[in-house]
Amino acid sequence: MRKHSVMVGNRVLYYAAQLSHAQRFARARQAEGIEAYVVPDKTPPRARTVRMNPLTGQPYNSPRSGKRAVKHTA
Repeated sequence: MRKHSVMVGNRVLYYAAQLSHAQRFARARQAEGIEAYVVPDKTPPRARTVRMNPLTGQPYNSPRSGKRAVKHTA
């Protein structure tokens, strides 16, 4: 899980999994007069593994790019 930090000086006030949540928390502290700033997590996201359906042997969420009807407007 990602760990974006909201800091005041050298002290961590808040950890967030989403960067937007950390930024929102920091803006709220700044509105209160606290000099908070965000330190984004620089670790690369982990690779997701494909989950296979044991009944069909196919992935659960297969891409449906060719099966949808495409609407064309002229």
